[in-house]
Amino acid sequence: MKRRISVTTGTRAEYGILRPVLQKIQASKKLQLHLIVTGTHLSKKHGLTINEIKKDGFQIHASIDMTPKGDSAYFMATTLGKSIVEFSKVFKNLKPDINLVLGDRDEMLASTIAAYHMNIPNAHIHGGDKSQGGIDEYNRHAITKMSNIHFAATKKSYERVIKMGENPKTVFLTGSPSMDEIINNKITSRQNLQKHYPFRFAGNEILLVQHSVTTQSELSGKHMRSTLDAIVKTKRPTIAIAPNSDAGSRAIFGYLRLYSKKYPFIKVYPSIPRSDYLGMIKYCGVLIGNSSSGMIDASYFNTPVVNIGIRQKGRERAKNVIDVCEGNPSSIYRAILRAFHIKRRKLSNEYIYGNGNASKKIISCLEKIHLNTDLIQKQIFY
Repeated sequence: MKRRISVTTGTRAEYGILRPVLQKIQASKKLQLHLIVTGTHLSKKHGLTINEIKKDGFQIHASIDMTPKGDSAYFMATTLGKSIVEFSKVFKNLKPDINLVLGDRDEMLASTIAAYHMNIPNAHIHGGDKSQGGIDEYNRHAITKMSNIHFAATKKSYERVIKMGENPKTVFLTGSPSMDEIINNKITSRQNLQKHYPFRFAGNEILLVQHSVTTQSELSGKHMRSTLDAIVKTKRPTIAIAPNSDAGSRAIFGYLRLYSKKYPFIKVYPSIPRSDYLGMIKYCGVLIGNSSSGMIDASYFNTPVVNIGIRQKGRERAKNVIDVCEGNPSSIYRAILRAFHIKRRKLSNEYIYGNGNASKKIISCLEKIHLNTDLIQKQIFY
């Protein structure tokens, strides 16, 4: 009998990382995929990316609406509480043997809490990472403590999970699945990008991905405006991708719409398919904002990154990243100019996030690990 693996996906970003894992679960003779879709996948404002999941050929076994009713920390908290109830109902129906989650967002936290309380072992990808700028940091470590199997993306993350008291026998250094599609060349070509987007992709473009920092969400609009003011000063063609649904995102949306109407060289997209996004990172001149993809994906291509603010503070990064404070257009502008003058060939590729075999390692573990009492009843290994 196949092991039932429930997998939660809540955003375009984490789905793109998960996709090679989902494909290998689906192809496994020993595993059965039960996919739970939630978060911004169900939001028209964010491009209804549930359709991208269906297009990729995955059956969706359950969907949970986690759209906050307002743009504040209060609504994030109440949405989280309601979502735990909904995940509990889904798990009661699906009866998974293992619940697989990735990262640190509220969707993953709700899924993990529900499974943990129902004695369903959690397997966690990207535990042990650091990004001290928002609530995601606390979510990530909470998920680690409620997880029974750990798939670390880097050596430092692997060591950090063990230092948190997790059984070393349940912690695996797999690398990030994000590297799998990159290294195995699942990337849209420059020619195909040119067919679908009004850009040349000749290294002159800016790719902008900036989210709210949840611990200072009231400043999100101000920070977005400062970034856009710096970009306008460069007058370079800009591909701006809409933010996630965290508190403060509405102000970011508002400024993106305002500036794109005023400055035709700024184009805003609610979402972009993963393979296209990777192609854009490869062929654009600079990636700007505060997305983890600047730390992880861009490192493979040596794409210069202007990392703005504290959202990714502490996350491992290569030499392609320039850190700059948020809210200061002049500093951001100078960092952008500096980034465009970096010679990519002089940067050394640092594959700290793996060699493209993460999903293979994860599947092997999910197929073979013993689901016994010792796994469920965790001990603290301090």
